Amino acid sequence: MQIHLSGVEMNLNSYKLLVVLATALLIPGTILIAAETDAPANEAVDRYDPGSDDAFPAEIDSADTVEAGDAEHAFKQPNPCEGMERGDYLGSEVCADCHQDKIENMKMSPHGQAADPRTPFAREGCESCHGPGMLHFETEGNCIISLTGRYGESVDQRNGICLECHQAGGRMHWFGSLHEAEDLACVSCHSIHKRHDVTERTAQKEVCYTCHQNIRAQTLRVSRHPTRENKVICSDCHNPHGSAGPSSLKQFTINENCYSCHAEKRGPFLWEHQPASEDCTLCHNVHGSNHQALLNKPGPQLCQQCHSNESASGGRTHIGRLLDYRNPDVKRGRSVIAQNCANCHSKVHGSNHPSGRALQR
Repeated sequence: MQIHLSGVEMNLNSYKLLVVLATALLIPGTILIAAETDAPANEAVDRYDPGSDDAFPAEIDSADTVEAGDAEHAFKQPNPCEGMERGDYLGSEVCADCHQDKIENMKMSPHGQAADPRTPFAREGCESCHGPGMLHFETEGNCIISLTGRYGESVDQRNGICLECHQAGGRMHWFGSLHEAEDLACVSCHSIHKRHDVTERTAQKEVCYTCHQNIRAQTLRVSRHPTRENKVICSDCHNPHGSAGPSSLKQFTINENCYSCHAEKRGPFLWEHQPASEDCTLCHNVHGSNHQALLNKPGPQLCQQCHSNESASGGRTHIGRLLDYRNPDVKRGRSVIAQNCANCHSKVHGSNHPSGRALQR
């Protein structure tokens, strides 16, 4: 019996110990809950959950006196020009009140011929390209579609206005062309409001030289095409709007491009000179050279790139004897001056003579 009572006492003491331990564990949680319940309702939350729909209260510094919207990183203000592509058309007469000079220049250009139904002035005049002018009028000269991107118009948006009419013929290769890939706008080269646009022969090369300055330097060399005299201009050979040929050439190959003027070099010849029929630029620098006939190198050096060990009759090395470094006759040294392979082989582009195998006749 005594052993049984001792067991009861041990069970009672164990139960009291468990109650004490449970109370000790519950008290801190109760204190935290009470502290959160007593916190002010307007106190900022320490952690912000971006996925939560709950409002996040902002802490405002009382020392901050900057007005709302004037801060450096303030929210984006409403665009006052939003919707400028919509509205009422006013007509070119209203535009002329402020832009008389541009109207007069337009009337002298193909775009300003109102009698031609294909032109902008046969439709809405200036607003055919710039969009309705009502908002432009209401904002005192602002908020109009600007082809120079004054109001944030993208290059694609500006070019799209021109391509509404100019998308066939020479412009059919524009998409994917070098200039399109460089993100150039039409107005990077063209100036619609000026009489002397890039299409005018005397003004074109200076527009192209703005970017292609290395080509300008080549045209200042001794041997060149008559580009400085405007007898040959860039668009005679290149299509700046893109083409199916290399380097935006008008023709499919370099040779076909050259044959447009140099038809006598086309052939076919009885005796062909392979480099001449393959690629003109193997021997010529088309934009300019300091050697005669636009050659890449002086005559003998140019020919020796391929004919370095040409043999003549009797087993003699022809090129070596010509330049005297293998010639036992020292008297021939006088011929080194002004020597040129073309002095004898004058038909370097090809010959139709029955005896013209060596391109000498």
